[in-house]
Amino acid sequence: MESTGRIFTCVHCFKQVIICSRCDRGQRYCSPDCSETARSHSQRAASHRYQQSREGRVKHALRMRHYRRRKQIVTHQGSQSSAPNGLLQANSTDARKPPITHYQSVVARRFQCHFCGCDCSEFVRLDFLQRRRVRYINPLDPRGSRNDYSP
Repeated sequence: MESTGRIFTCVHCFKQVIICSRCDRGQRYCSPDCSETARSHSQRAASHRYQQSREGRVKHALRMRHYRRRKQIVTHQGSQSSAPNGLLQANSTDARKPPITHYQSVVARRFQCHFCGCDCSEFVRLDFLQRRRVRYINPLDPRGSRNDYSP
């Protein structure tokens, strides 16, 4: 029997991915590479926000002061010499290649899990599987409640 699948769009590369219910752990990314790339972007943005704050500026200045004391030299390397001719050739054929597009019929497409490769049902979910909620039933108090008797 085919397992049910969930279709989602990768938050980083916007690729549509199908994942079977066995592999589904609430993934938001299509691969570990997308996950690592998104994490590095997030960390870089957080670092930038921190560097713009007053506390970040003070700590950065202190760190650079310690670095200057340790090294005694604070200079940048000179820039590399540029190529003498950075222009493209006029007969470049790469710019004229038409874009390659592949169209697949939805009927002929097999629905497979992106992670384990198993076949999935053609009826895919758009959201997570919901756990069945067990309602807590309060046992009746033998004495009744305050609202049982009205004067």
